[in-house]
Amino acid sequence: MRTIHVLIVDDDEDWRSVMVDVFSEEGFSVSVASDGRAACVSVRRSKPEVVVTDVDMPVMTGRELLAWLRARDRTLPVIVVTGEDELAIASNCPDAFRVLRKPTTADAIVSAVREALLCRKEPLVGKISRAAEAIAYGARRRGEIALSRSAQLFRRTKAPERSNVPKRARRGRARRAIVGVGMAALAALAITAIRGLVA
Repeated sequence: MRTIHVLIVDDDEDWRSVMVDVFSEEGFSVSVASDGRAACVSVRRSKPEVVVTDVDMPVMTGRELLAWLRARDRTLPVIVVTGEDELAIASNCPDAFRVLRKPTTADAIVSAVREALLCRKEPLVGKISRAAEAIAYGARRRGEIALSRSAQLFRRTKAPERSNVPKRARRGRARRAIVGVGMAALAALAITAIRGLVA
């Protein structure tokens, strides 16, 4: 099972140490940063799945960090833990997944992280890739069905049976078969291009 990586950002060394112990015991991989700027470096290097940050920090505040993270990745959940007024911080940090006020329990923070992981939106490229795969499958199936019907029409049979199907209908079905195969080929090209973007 893949280990989930959490980044803890706080200028309080004791608090960071406690959070590392708590999340490690819960089975998470944890990295820490003492301010927003150090957190930016850590995000570039380790790509966390959730960020838990304080607000009032030197060098770069939690608000500035949140703005930087949102410009980089709007799907990354950020949980703000602060000693300031919860409602005031929530209004100033509308992009935060959750705002928790200190003193808070370790269980509350872990629960917020787990909820954030469940609610994290699938990246758009992933949605496009899955949609393209569904289109390709549908196109392949339509092509196979149309080809099968066309093969039955063109198969040598007794003259009276062939006369039951007009020549125009046979041509129409053959054309649909060709279109179905073409759609499958185009969808396959689209999937290849999208996977190239994801990689």
